[in-house]
Amino acid sequence: MSANLIPSYDMLGLPAPPWLAQALMALTLALHWTFLGGVVGGTALLLANARRARANPDLAELSRRLTPFLPFFLSMAMTLGIAPLLFVQVLYGQFFYTANILLGWWWLGMLGLLLAAFALLWFGWHRQAEGKPLGLVLPALALLVLAKAAVILSSNATLAQSPETWQAAWARGMNRLFTGDPALVPRVAFALSGFVATGGLIAAILAQTGLLPAAGRREGLGVALPLLGVQLVFWLWLMASLPAAQRAQLMATEGGGALWWAATIAFLAVIPAGVLAWRGGGLGAPLAVAGVQFAGLLAWALTRDALRRAALAPVFSLSDVPAHPEWSSFAMFAVVFVAGLGVIGWLVKMSLPAAKA
Repeated sequence: MSANLIPSYDMLGLPAPPWLAQALMALTLALHWTFLGGVVGGTALLLANARRARANPDLAELSRRLTPFLPFFLSMAMTLGIAPLLFVQVLYGQFFYTANILLGWWWLGMLGLLLAAFALLWFGWHRQAEGKPLGLVLPALALLVLAKAAVILSSNATLAQSPETWQAAWARGMNRLFTGDPALVPRVAFALSGFVATGGLIAAILAQTGLLPAAGRREGLGVALPLLGVQLVFWLWLMASLPAAQRAQLMATEGGGALWWAATIAFLAVIPAGVLAWRGGGLGAPLAVAGVQFAGLLAWALTRDALRRAALAPVFSLSDVPAHPEWSSFAMFAVVFVAGLGVIGWLVKMSLPAAKA
């Protein structure tokens, strides 16, 4: 029955070999998660320091200088989030768009949530610039909005790979979140804990470069370290929550088992690396921890795609879709993508002296 509800793939086929689209999807998704971590982790750091900053000038200065980064991080996360969605559309469009329709106003409301988060972060920045205390309400509201967006995105991802539930989802109405996947809660918990840990590492790196006060290194690592442990627990919970048949299919999927082990090793290794960074070292220490964390996120992005392929295996396989590569389009994407990253790096380098001053 579920197979009859699945739209056919695009008759034009894939514009690139599946492996290329999958690799680019994982890379852009890991970059998107990194900037999203800067937003979530930075906002969590503001919330954690809100009360202490009233009596501690160092923490008050840290909050004041951290708030301008958060709208920038969110804008970068939103921009980089477009690319992985486009690659999902190319590879699994018939599943992705069906899930969007079934989620109805929840999916369309994502834009409103992101705009609300941006407005809250922007307002917090200007409140701090005027010398007013940030308080607890603004960062708490921003975190709640971002957490809700994470739930919607995870609901979309799990619904897109569960076509056997589409008929029941349609019968319930198009404006209800899909919560029928047993991995939904651990998936959201793992994502949010990883984002907070990543944001703490970014704050430590910014402090080490002089863009944040020296207290940012201690506070950033202080937030990141426990959350790296929580991230590992939720990662194992996520894998354990998968149905046995789906987990077995994941391990049988080409590269699925190796990717799972790569992600697990990275999420294990990042904890002792974080402890070593906490104990001392220059800029290289938090950079190394962030590098291991990024490797774990990249491995998870690839594992996530393998999990999607495993879940859809009974009804769909990318090998059945003809590929007609359009190398000129992908060459243009590669040039613009690399050039864009270069421009961002150049802008950051040019702004460092002014930011430090």
